[in-house]
Amino acid sequence: MKSKSLILALFVVALVSCSEGAESVVPAPEPQQDEQPQDERPQHYTTLVSKTTPYPDAYEQEAKQRGQVVELQYATRDYAEGTGAARNNTANVYLPYGYDADTGRRYNILYLVHGHYGDASTFLTADGGLLRKVLDNMIEHADIEPLIVVTPTYNYGRPTPNYVDADRYCRALPQELQHDLIPVVESRYRTYALTADSVGLTASRHHRAIGGFSMGGVTTWYALDETLSMFRWFLPMSGDSWSLGAFAGMNRPTETSRYLEQRIQQQGYGTSDFYIWAASGTSDSAYRETLNQIEGMASAGSFFNLQNMSFHEKDGARHEYRPMTEYVYNALPFFFPKRSNP
Repeated sequence: MKSKSLILALFVVALVSCSEGAESVVPAPEPQQDEQPQDERPQHYTTLVSKTTPYPDAYEQEAKQRGQVVELQYATRDYAEGTGAARNNTANVYLPYGYDADTGRRYNILYLVHGHYGDASTFLTADGGLLRKVLDNMIEHADIEPLIVVTPTYNYGRPTPNYVDADRYCRALPQELQHDLIPVVESRYRTYALTADSVGLTASRHHRAIGGFSMGGVTTWYALDETLSMFRWFLPMSGDSWSLGAFAGMNRPTETSRYLEQRIQQQGYGTSDFYIWAASGTSDSAYRETLNQIEGMASAGSFFNLQNMSFHEKDGARHEYRPMTEYVYNALPFFFPKRSNP
């Protein structure tokens, strides 16, 4: 009787062992998409204002490993005029070297908005394709993880004669991104969004940044104001917030700060849920516009502080696309640092 019991016990143990062995080969569940990766992110800045670091001169040359730029057509609607009329728009997409070969890899993504009179191709073609060359070299030299960069356009193909009048288009673009472009891009390309609906895009916001130059900088502030659930990282370059009117960020920084704080909280986020990495050149016509707002926000209360905001300047840089490449070069390793074990 004892021997039968022993045999039965051994049989049960064997079953349990086999079951445990089978479970051990089941793939582990996906980590939470909005977790901050275990990476080597630089320490937060200790001063509100700091100087940018130039990229190596060699980065202006073609890298051995070149990414590709593709044009993307997508259906959208008229958000600027409020008519909702159907329309089509164009964006350019930078895909890093090796994207097609490494089909199991997921990528961080940056949406980068041009200034007035620019278009979807400007950021990736200005100055002989300088930004594309620098991105290729940064990835080839392992300064950052490979990433996707998308350059949309806000002006509906007809720039306004006066750039101030383009404000309504800038304000509309984050809505177009949220509802139309981002779902198309991130269902087609391998980002950290496991689904391209609002749930998947919100869950992966830690891996998504938006930035822009001049009126694209204004657009970036609108994205913070209106679509914070889509983005964790913000790169306004040479442009202030116009949520309270044209140049309100520069002229009314305290009011702008309070308004943005309220809007962030209304969207369900707090002080640790975003980062504003603002930049401009000391000879840029929009330098004071940008810096005045950042300094005003920092002194308006405790909500905006060194844990979620900083300003970066390049001595002598003017209101041109070339310095924007240096700002992107400096910001990307902070947003998406190189991981020890990608």
